[in-house]
Amino acid sequence: MRFTPLLLIALVFTACQRPPRTLDLQGHRGARGLYPENSLEGFAAATAIPEVSTLELDVVVSADRKLVISHEPWLNGAICDVDSSLITGNERRYNLFQMNADSIQLYDCGSLGNSRFPGQKKITTKKPLFSELIEMLGKNENWIQLNIETKSAPEGDGIFHPHPKEFVDILVKELQAAAAAYPEYDLWNKVTIQSFDHRTLREMRKLHLGAKLCLLTEEDREPADLMDELGFPADVFSPREDLVTTEMISWCHFRGIPVIPWTVNDTARMQELVDLGVDGLISDYPDRFETLVY
Repeated sequence: MRFTPLLLIALVFTACQRPPRTLDLQGHRGARGLYPENSLEGFAAATAIPEVSTLELDVVVSADRKLVISHEPWLNGAICDVDSSLITGNERRYNLFQMNADSIQLYDCGSLGNSRFPGQKKITTKKPLFSELIEMLGKNENWIQLNIETKSAPEGDGIFHPHPKEFVDILVKELQAAAAAYPEYDLWNKVTIQSFDHRTLREMRKLHLGAKLCLLTEEDREPADLMDELGFPADVFSPREDLVTTEMISWCHFRGIPVIPWTVNDTARMQELVDLGVDGLISDYPDRFETLVY
């Protein structure tokens, strides 16, 4: 077969082209800057934004061992309609681990708004079950990726949450149920489990289920040291956004580990991080992703 000079040039040009860059753009707690955090309404709003590829969310465990979507393992009096006289000092009278799921869902966690996010819509909403989020996604056939943070720490074991193995068992049981109910979801290839608690990630690692494991950190430490402490290289590294450096990105990329910082709300900082070479962003304002150039 003979190649003309023009055809050869075209083949060389095509071979030298880089594949288009993709970013994993995540709505933090759904879209916390726009809707109540970790609410079905916020998740629905985030999935409607074309640039969003992943919903970031937090899970805790109720007394009846249901997986509840909530950042704290208690009702936060700043955003939930509770009796503030029962919350004094460091007391957590509305401990979700001591409340059944149906009792948790009696409380409105949207009408008060959030003083940190003045543009957030004030709506009556409840803390949803993880199964309710899956049902919503299934109803709309919107099989978006999920980045699920387990909210646990050693000092809270048996008080605000189960011990790591039980926590992971409950989470995996719910994920398996979702995968069985919606086989078209290809769930294990769309789910990331993230945590600051290394113990959770170690328990997940033992199960070899295929979900990606993400190491969260707010410590100003080298990723090598953190992963040595973890005991294995995480699939994803997620540092606080102000800790990101070119050296960090280079170290992770050399090992095939994406870097996805949290929580980035300033559009100029978003672009700066993209230009540094991060692989994604987590933001309370996922509607701002449309400004990015990459």
